[in-house]
Amino acid sequence: MDCATVGLRPKRRDNPTFESLTVQPFADTENWALALTLAAYFLGFLVRGAFGFGSNLPIIILTAWLLGPHHAVILVVLTGMMAQLYLFPQGCRTANWPLALKLTIGIYLGIALGTYAFVTLDPKVFAPVLGTLVIILVAMDRLNAIQHLSKFIDLTSRPVTLALSVTGGFVGTVSGGGGIYFLAPFLRHMCPTPIGFRSTNLVISGIFLAGRTIFIAIAGLIDLTSTIEALLLMPVAFAGGWAGGRWFSRLNSDKFFRLLSFLLVAGALSLIFRNFL
Repeated sequence: MDCATVGLRPKRRDNPTFESLTVQPFADTENWALALTLAAYFLGFLVRGAFGFGSNLPIIILTAWLLGPHHAVILVVLTGMMAQLYLFPQGCRTANWPLALKLTIGIYLGIALGTYAFVTLDPKVFAPVLGTLVIILVAMDRLNAIQHLSKFIDLTSRPVTLALSVTGGFVGTVSGGGGIYFLAPFLRHMCPTPIGFRSTNLVISGIFLAGRTIFIAIAGLIDLTSTIEALLLMPVAFAGGWAGGRWFSRLNSDKFFRLLSFLLVAGALSLIFRNFL
């Protein structure tokens, strides 16, 4: 797919650094648009470094206008997967591994279905639905409804975790980001400490991105150009992740979860309204 025909990307001169290659990374992107893309990646990975998730959605919202929607989605998946080499180990020791592994099967099933829908259907159909669900779940979390619900329903049971993980994997893949936003209120209840929440999200994000990378590769959506572009964005992604980790270390528990609620609501509203802008 020629992503240059999808987005609103003005022409510019080829990058002479890559004249010897058969591909031209960011060849149709103006310098100002590339600068905004770099800023979006730094801010996105700042969020991921602090909370363990949340980088893809703000990056896609900003870069879809600059690179085109499909190009933006593929690029953020590749960059996110590469960044996990730095972020994933931070969550290994303190993550809730039984919970993360329980969610994996459903996430991968949802990703497989979502990849098919991403290739064949309009993602605008699913993004507002996911945003609405996230707002409902955040409201339930702030009102302690999830805690009260746990008295009557086993939230770790296979039907509950399967339904949540399949939905998060599917809609997050189709809309380009936001799958972990859907799971976050549930994970907030299951991982009540900031370090446990962040670590578990880092692990689940790694599982999620590995699955998305595998399935979009199978679908034939990864090429040399997008791979080189992702590599060029890696220094910015690493810098954002490092700054986010430093920020996290200075947050107390109450402030962390207040900021988390704000992040979830802002992300959900973005999912709902971005298609009308």
